[in-house]
Parts: sequence; structure tokens; C-alpha cells
Amino acid sequence: METKMRSITLLTLMLSAIFVWSATESLAVDYNLKLVANQSAVESELEAVFPSFNSIMTTGISGIYQSDDYKMLCAKALIGNEIFVQGLTGGLGLKAALGEAEKRHVKDDIASLGFTAAVSYDLSKEFGRDIPVTLLSSLTLAPQPLCFSDTDKFFEFLLECDWKVLEQAAVVASYRYLNIDFDSDANWEKINSTGYIGLKLFF
Repeated sequence: METKMRSITLLTLMLSAIFVWSATESLAVDYNLKLVANQSAVESELEAVFPSFNSIMTTGISGIYQSDDYKMLCAKALIGNEIFVQGLTGGLGLKAALGEAEKRHVKDDIASLGFTAAVSYDLSKEFGRDIPVTLLSSLTLAPQPLCFSDTDKFFEFLLECDWKVLEQAAVVASYRYLNIDFDSDANWEKINSTGYIGLKLFF
């Protein structure tokens, strides 16, 4: 129990360090707030995007609640640049996750610090404002050495499409695939594949 608490405390400190560093690094130039849901889940995310060392720094914190299956608090920090064509941006960084997952009578802790890669394509920058659509995708992987507490492996794949219906609002359709292995007495894995719909606000 003591080892588990130390792992969770360490990961919490890592999450805090990411946001303290990003908040003092530069003045944010763009924020967005996403709220999406489906019949059994709800997710929210706050992102801040700002220039940093001739690149683009993206930080974010999100919360996910999936019925009685799992709940997570995540934090990310990525450095990116525009690549290949106008409007296409790629980024690399870290994403931390804290939470818990359930399966019947088994409940284990989620705790990981994974490598993450993301790509976004703002079609309006390439094809004009008549196509106010942004496509986003990200992949996060935390192998066993970067997992803590009960978690043995963490993998997440995200897809998202934003349709900007107003200057400061977009309709969002997204998809998440999640696979988490647990190295506990039960030795099980949580697999979840689900879609969401909602809104994103820009300010």
C-alpha cells in the first residue's frame, strides 16, 4: 500500500510540474475547452497553446468518466511545428494518466507517464475558410518502466474532427481506443473503444 501511494504521489508531482513549467514558460495565446459525451461517458479537456523556442507548445488537462468501467485524470505537454503543408502540425511530448478501472469485483489504479505523438490538420489554412474543419489524431504509449502502481502497460489512440460553426465554437466528433494492462493479483486488462460528440469553445 505504501509503495502504491508513493507511485501515485510521484505521478501527481509530475503532473503538477508540467503545468507549473508551462504556465511560467510563456504567455498563452490560445485556449480551448472541449466537452463531449455519449450514452455512458463524459469527457472534458482544457488546452493552452502558445509559442515556445520557435515552436508551438501545447499543454492540456482532461478528465474522463466511463460509466462504472474507469475514470481518469490526464495531463499532457507537447512541442510541435508545422510540417509538410500549411495547416498540418505535428507534435511530440509526454502524457500522464491517473485514475482507476473496474471489472466486476476487481478495482485497480491507473498510473502512467507515456510518450505521446499528435498530428492536427486545419483544412481552412490550406483550402480557405469555406472548409472550417480541423482533423486531429494522437497516440500515447507507456511501457512497463513508465507505469506505476497496478498499471503494467498503457495505450491510447484518439481521433477527432472539429467543425467550426462559429468563430469561437466548434462541433466535435471523436473516438478513443484504450488498452490498459494491470499487473495485480487479478492480472487483467481494460479495453475500451467508444465515440463521443460535443462542443469545443475557443477563447
